[in-house]
Amino acid sequence: MSLTIAIVYASGGGRTRETAELCAAAVADAGLSVLGPLCAKGLDPRRLLEADGLLLGEPTWGFGTHHFDYRPFDDAMGKVLGPARLLAPRGAAAFVGCDRAYRTYGTALDLIEQRLLDCGARLLQRGLKIELQHTNASRAFTRAWARDFALRLRGELPHQPHLPRPMHADVDAVMGISPAERAARNAGGLRAR
Repeated sequence: MSLTIAIVYASGGGRTRETAELCAAAVADAGLSVLGPLCAKGLDPRRLLEADGLLLGEPTWGFGTHHFDYRPFDDAMGKVLGPARLLAPRGAAAFVGCDRAYRTYGTALDLIEQRLLDCGARLLQRGLKIELQHTNASRAFTRAWARDFALRLRGELPHQPHLPRPMHADVDAVMGISPAERAARNAGGLRAR
């Protein structure tokens, strides 16, 4: 029996959709079935019950809230799936877009993960934060991250604690930015790409 991973996302400018598509390709390459990527806007959260594993993502909006296309989906998850914890025993992980210009750096990750836990899902690995837009390094990292999730869902890799949350240095590593390059950017007043 093949396992299925549902991938759900919201995206303002297409960058989080790209993350979802990269995840879908990696999951398929790992030999699992993919449901999606599905846009969260107008999506019935009961679709998540069709899958064994869940990858959910959105950009962090404004000062750390859900993206406006994701919020209704999240609210519906809480009402429809939360009370009976219907996502148990599904494995899950989250991916978000973020921008270090905001003090609330990538907090959509916290919001998604908490909703997944409230609905009974098990977080199988640490979430993924992508700074602004993808680089070649972050594309490769995203594919590896999604492949590792598929392997964890199949029991071929141990579960990874989802805490601590990825911080600036972790995200720089995902984006392919070295500590020396970060220091040069900070000295020159440049933001991460």
